[in-house]
Amino acid sequence: MTILNTDYLNIQRTYLKLNQKYQQLQTQYTTGNRINSAKDDAAALSVSERLKAQLNGYTAGLQNLMDAKSVAEIVQDTDSNVKDILKQMKTLSVQYQSSSISSADKTAIQEKLTKLQTQIQDQLNGLTYNNKKITSDNIDGKLKLTNLGDMVIVKNNDTLKVQGTSITMEATVNLDKYSSGETGEDRGLVLAKGGNYYLTVTRTGKVAIYKEGTTPSKVYYNSVGKVNLGEDTTIAGVFEGDTAKIYINGKLDSTFSLTSGGYADKNIDLRFGRENDVGAGGYSRQVYGTIDNARIYSRALSESEMADNYNGNVSRNQLIGEWLFNDGEFSTTVADTSGNNNFGNMFKNAQIVTTGEGNINFNSGTGDLTMSFASLNLTKLGIEDLSTIPSDLSDRLDRAIDMVTKHKSAAGAFVNKINFRIQNNQKLVANYKDSLNKIQAIDLSNVSSELTKVEMQQATIMKMLKVRQDANAEIANMLIS
Repeated sequence: MTILNTDYLNIQRTYLKLNQKYQQLQTQYTTGNRINSAKDDAAALSVSERLKAQLNGYTAGLQNLMDAKSVAEIVQDTDSNVKDILKQMKTLSVQYQSSSISSADKTAIQEKLTKLQTQIQDQLNGLTYNNKKITSDNIDGKLKLTNLGDMVIVKNNDTLKVQGTSITMEATVNLDKYSSGETGEDRGLVLAKGGNYYLTVTRTGKVAIYKEGTTPSKVYYNSVGKVNLGEDTTIAGVFEGDTAKIYINGKLDSTFSLTSGGYADKNIDLRFGRENDVGAGGYSRQVYGTIDNARIYSRALSESEMADNYNGNVSRNQLIGEWLFNDGEFSTTVADTSGNNNFGNMFKNAQIVTTGEGNINFNSGTGDLTMSFASLNLTKLGIEDLSTIPSDLSDRLDRAIDMVTKHKSAAGAFVNKINFRIQNNQKLVANYKDSLNKIQAIDLSNVSSELTKVEMQQATIMKMLKVRQDANAEIANMLIS
């Protein structure tokens, strides 16, 4: 015989619900979280898991940024040490040039200079983080010119003077636009030693070259082909005696016959990207775009050599200046890799943009942070050979100190940039933690009160179940008897 007891079943269901609630409250009290599984609040759990993932990303990114800051600070500290050594060398070089010191003193000074030179090399070789080299020789960059006044100036010196009638000028350009053709903007100046020799692009995209002393004078020779906007194009101008040639992308474009191929040097600085300020008949000739791999030779390169240069097999014979613009972002100095120390300085908003390998990447959680540190070495600093003390050593050391100072400033700029990102990440971490807390956190005192309440309810239900069970047992016994 089956006994139907609806009240008894209802009491059992109530007890099971109370037991489930008790377990949920107990878990919340133990973890401190309102949501511990999907059954607690499926929608809120989905949101909180998403927030957790983002929070973890920002937290990991924060650690990456701290690592990035350490890298930049290592560069700063090393540059400071190198700069101090260069200052010592500067003092010694001045003493060396004094006519009042003996040969023995000069020998002693030279030995000190050589030791300091070795110390610099050791410092630069030690630029590592977690056993990885920080700086790179493989950074590929370009000179970016965006605004009127952007340019690079290389101070005039004897090595930039072309003594004969031959010269080769080449560079790779990528233009955003041609010159306007307005006053002072008849062409874009890629490189020029004003009034001496010019490599330019006209307002119609033609390559135009000029050299002082040729006859007919004051004449630009224009190419047949043109430089297309938005494309890397290697252009070159060659003068040799009574002949001028233009090359585009390593191929001969046009040849010109000159009445005379003379040359008269004017003591003017070498410029990239712009000639000068407009006014009193002046020319601006601003280039808008990028310039890369600029070279000047004090001779005429052959047709095969021009093709080799374009294909990467660059001639070094009588190379008087080479500017690859691989100096890394934040740099304000442009190195001359020809060995002639014709370093340039960037003006206004001219900048080096990194285009290839050699970068150090850190994911900050809000995007990648890319740092580029071009390597410094004794050759770039102009002090690679001190077996014989050069007469211009003091000037070389001044340039080296300036280069290291700017290299250090670039590292400092990265530190400032990283500090800003760190502050931003810290705010994001705090905000996401607060958002998670609002979704997940519970009031432990309320949970404790709820637990006590449920325990009391459970006790009451247990008594009710006991009474009902006893009554049912009594009824069952009566029926059996």
